[in-house]
Amino acid sequence: MIICIGIGDICNSGKNCLVTISGEGLCSIFNNSPASKAESVEQAEADVANGDATLSPCYTQHLSANIKVVLIDDIDGDGKTEFVVGHTDRVVSAYRWVEKQQPTTNETSPFIPGKFILLQKWHLNGQIGSLSLSRHPDGRPKLIVSQPGCNYAELLCSWVRGQGEELTGPNNSKAEPFVKWHPITNKRARNANVSTELVGRICRSADCPERSGADAQEGKDPQPSRMAMCTLDGTLMMIEEDKILWSLLVDHQLFALTKLDINCDGQDEVVACAWDGQTYIVNHSRESVRFHFQENVCAFCAGQYSTTGANKPCLVYATFNKRIYLYWNVQIPRIPSADLQLALSQNDTVQQKLKELDIDVTDTSKLRELYQWCFYGNHTKKTTEEET
Repeated sequence: MIICIGIGDICNSGKNCLVTISGEGLCSIFNNSPASKAESVEQAEADVANGDATLSPCYTQHLSANIKVVLIDDIDGDGKTEFVVGHTDRVVSAYRWVEKQQPTTNETSPFIPGKFILLQKWHLNGQIGSLSLSRHPDGRPKLIVSQPGCNYAELLCSWVRGQGEELTGPNNSKAEPFVKWHPITNKRARNANVSTELVGRICRSADCPERSGADAQEGKDPQPSRMAMCTLDGTLMMIEEDKILWSLLVDHQLFALTKLDINCDGQDEVVACAWDGQTYIVNHSRESVRFHFQENVCAFCAGQYSTTGANKPCLVYATFNKRIYLYWNVQIPRIPSADLQLALSQNDTVQQKLKELDIDVTDTSKLRELYQWCFYGNHTKKTTEEET
């Protein structure tokens, strides 16, 4: 049985591969190589629709069993991708793909023959919820893992020079020297042992370092990295440098957490989903939109999906009835409540008409009376008798 999947440039070849892991720890890499010249796109799509297309793994390797979460990303800042897995026995392992000494590469294949080698293992105190990547103030990547009770731990890489110098302070474990604990607060969690999910690198603008890396490359001081956390007892919060920016308490069991630029304005929103289908979309100012999916949910994710050659934001739900629902192009015009006076102040036609009527656009009380009369006033024409 497949427990978790991941997609990324796991071989550092410049192309993505599909990675699956079974409950026994069997890791399989699938190479989605392009269709041959003799095979048309229509024929390939027909084979998929008819069930004739098959996808076989190009490489398999047995890893440690009981893997529950995976992360494919650059965790040490060397520009190469690492493979990080979290186990149900509170262990996190980091692997790296190592090529063979004499690789036999194929120009049409992104797969480079090799194998995974173990880089490091971390032992944690609590059950692992999520693996994610955040960012240090100087731009270096920070590997984080959620811990019960709205807490998380930072995992330091033993093979990176300088990270051992950070291991001083009361939050570091003597038994596990390369684990740095970040207890946010136990008061926010209604249950100190409740499972926790997290997501890092939440962008605040289109030019944030998480997307472009411009600040780090130009030597500028980047904005502090933000992350979000949620718990199964209904706590949702956004954190910056271990400080809680805002917190929400809901009456639903939040089990999935992700980020998505649902307004397509360069700013990520936090998306959390509960078992009963309640979905919360919250921006950086704590303004939220709630959407109720019609069925109980066993898995949820959000991201970009393309059907016409352009990526659009989407929400994906997997139900206990063996169905997958994909909501495509779910852009929301705005999350904050609209203010009528503010909206009309940005309307050029309305502003021009107010000038023609010699109305002071800075007198908010007069404008409020005018708009109220325009929308709700009595506009019926007076009869001749009433006028006399």
